[in-house]
Amino acid sequence: MNSFTTRHRFVSMVLLLCAPLLAGACGEAGPEVDAVDSESEPAGLVSAAPGEIKGSKPGRCRPTGCSGQVCADRTVYTTCEWREEYACYGDHGICERDASGQCGWRQTPELVACLGGGDAGEVPPGGELGRCVVTGCSGQVCADQTVYTTCEWREEYACYGKLGVCERDATGQCGWRDTPELDACLASASGSDI
Repeated sequence: MNSFTTRHRFVSMVLLLCAPLLAGACGEAGPEVDAVDSESEPAGLVSAAPGEIKGSKPGRCRPTGCSGQVCADRTVYTTCEWREEYACYGDHGICERDASGQCGWRQTPELVACLGGGDAGEVPPGGELGRCVVTGCSGQVCADQTVYTTCEWREEYACYGKLGVCERDATGQCGWRDTPELDACLASASGSDI
């Protein structure tokens, strides 16, 4: 009986220590954690909210996610499953911030061809580009697929609900339409000047 209790405690402790690995957490921990729903198709762009923590500058865009398939300025945790498309991001992807301040993959001809598409703005073979969705716990992300974020609230998130237009840009990437009204609201909410 005593060895069963000792064994049970040992197994419980090992499971507790390995919980991040069992949950699919790959990468480094950060102050905020986003998770991408792996059930939907991989997106060319998973955008992080342009609004940052008050008084801070946006971080450097970098590949993240367990397989390096997400381009973001903060650590994003995804399930650790592998899809052949993910190799395209490592081989041909350029992770950078666009003119509107959102991180994403530059739609180079090499990346688009590797992912099975034609030109960056073309409809992929066998279908159309899907509709962009407003997602994230607070409705602060515009993406091709559902994106799960931590459920914190920032004043600038209200700007997206009131003034944000979630749409595809000329390259086919989802993001918030850059308008003077939205920019002014974001600057006012974060306490910074444009």
